Amino acid sequence: MIPIIGNSQSAEKKESSQNAISKYSIKMDKNTKETIAIPQAEVVTVENASKLQIFNSYYSRYLNSDVQNKDFSSLLKAHDLNPSNSELYFELAKYYEMEQNAAKKKEFCAKLKTVKLSPALREYAYNTLMSVGLNGILITYGEDDTYPIWILQTIEGIRNDVKILNYDLMINEQYRNRKKKELGLNLAKSYGANIAILKDVAVKNKDKEVYYSLTVSHLVLKQLKSNLYPTGLALKYSRNKLENSQLIATNWESKFLKNYVSSETNNSKDKKINMNYILPLMQLSKYYKENDNMEKYEQTRALILAIGENGGRKTQVETLLNR
Repeated sequence: MIPIIGNSQSAEKKESSQNAISKYSIKMDKNTKETIAIPQAEVVTVENASKLQIFNSYYSRYLNSDVQNKDFSSLLKAHDLNPSNSELYFELAKYYEMEQNAAKKKEFCAKLKTVKLSPALREYAYNTLMSVGLNGILITYGEDDTYPIWILQTIEGIRNDVKILNYDLMINEQYRNRKKKELGLNLAKSYGANIAILKDVAVKNKDKEVYYSLTVSHLVLKQLKSNLYPTGLALKYSRNKLENSQLIATNWESKFLKNYVSSETNNSKDKKINMNYILPLMQLSKYYKENDNMEKYEQTRALILAIGENGGRKTQVETLLNR
């Protein structure tokens, strides 16, 4: 909590009952990211106001600003008031990515690595990158599937050949037009539904190797499902049938890190994101069985069950395995 301006005892008591606004309390449609409800902060002036009140005012303006034209000036002012608030770091990394300020983006990726990147999340990001072919385009959807990859690329120099297209940024027309030019993409001039942008990256660009993060909206994945093939923790778009089981096996056995896939944790984000391993592992177990490798088949099934149990979905995963 930010200390208030002044030493008034009554003001201090009032301040203690207040909380900083958080983007994590915003209700959004998980499939479109359209806002359902955003808490509004009272607009305040500097005079007779606490730092927390002013922070909430600026951050609220940013959160409530149009998704296609975010109020980054208010975000920067909020950060000036509370530079230690780690919730803002990803938003600032996005801003500096949009501004083409690589040094500042790297600065906030370094901050994110220090305060937010768990070993399991880093491993997941690494394995996601290893699921993408050379010079591929990877579409990401949210925070936890984007900033860990940015950290690996900008801080650790891992798989910089992979081009990341984040949905939140692609909504912005100026940024989208820049990426169209940089990557030679064919996209529509405008979009009535923002979510359609993600579909068009693959459909309108036959000469590109396009992959989707497993966290991308099901509205997109459902429309493209006949052309999507798991390669590990990514889905490759292909117009032709892709024999991907061997590719999953190669990635899993030779490229993936596997220290935290099934480890017990109290971190809810780690539990949730590790559930995404189940999709490729289900196909991998089938591949092992078809090739009479029963030892790896049983090992893979046991791993799937462990992931399900750690994620609180043991019954559902058992049902899935017994189909």
